[in-house]
Amino acid sequence: MSTTKAKVMPQAPDHLMKETLYMKIIHLLDRHRTWLEIESIATVRNHTIVRNGRMTDILSRVLVVKAIHHHFPYTRGQVWQIAEYDLEQAIKSLRTTDGAFRQRIIKGELTLEDVERIISTATHGVVQPDLSPLPLFTCYTYYDK
Repeated sequence: MSTTKAKVMPQAPDHLMKETLYMKIIHLLDRHRTWLEIESIATVRNHTIVRNGRMTDILSRVLVVKAIHHHFPYTRGQVWQIAEYDLEQAIKSLRTTDGAFRQRIIKGELTLEDVERIISTATHGVVQPDLSPLPLFTCYTYYDK
């Protein structure tokens, strides 16, 4: 009788961002959205990264956003999955090039422009959130789902 072990994917704990920072990004993205809506913040998927010169699969939390309005060139209903690992790499990249951004990250005081830059960098410029300076004042938020 042969026993097979299920392959366990590494979770890359050295690449997980702080929960408070992740939730701050989610909050600003949700409250100031214009054409994107958050579908999920806790989806976990396999994500391929390069580690030590080799391709490695890790489990990563994924931010899932959806176009709720047509926003050229994207149509309503299009979905993007942004891995937490990519968000963290975007933050690291921006932190090294922008001293003011680094200070805001340390203090946990992200601006709307910071969130737009993080999302844009994490998606290699594919998704530009175009956040509104005025928050949405509704009874419904992502947390009510």
